[in-house]
Amino acid sequence: MDKDKLIYTAKLLAPYIAEELMRTPSYWGDSSRVHLGAMVAVNNAHFNLSSGEVYIDDHSFFGNNVCLITGTHQIQERRVGRYKYPTSGRDIHIGKGVWVGTNATILGPCRIGDDAVIAAGAVVLPGEYEGGKIYGGVPARAVKDIDFDDQR
Repeated sequence: MDKDKLIYTAKLLAPYIAEELMRTPSYWGDSSRVHLGAMVAVNNAHFNLSSGEVYIDDHSFFGNNVCLITGTHQIQERRVGRYKYPTSGRDIHIGKGVWVGTNATILGPCRIGDDAVIAAGAVVLPGEYEGGKIYGGVPARAVKDIDFDDQR
């Protein structure tokens, strides 16, 4: 196929490829370390699974480009020593009905409670995050309680 035909074909395929990439998660490490509940949408999230497992409960939803990072490195080491990393213990647990905004980053070990909202661009540091709240910023902090219509 000549160059002009390749360019023409690429232009025809590009929108379909881009759309598929926006729906396809990527994995660094063993993808079997990701555990998804029912009706979970992770779009094109990136999962770094070097140092733990990721659990996402039912009905949680991610915007695009969300990063979940269990991995860490030994920054107190020098040079090649920094390549060392733990292989477990930095799990991420995301509760039921959690919404995670576009470009948010979640660092393990971390637990996010049911029905929380993580704002777009937020950086969630290791720790416990209560459900039913909106978290935003760098680092993420509770911005406000969610006033649920059904009061459950």
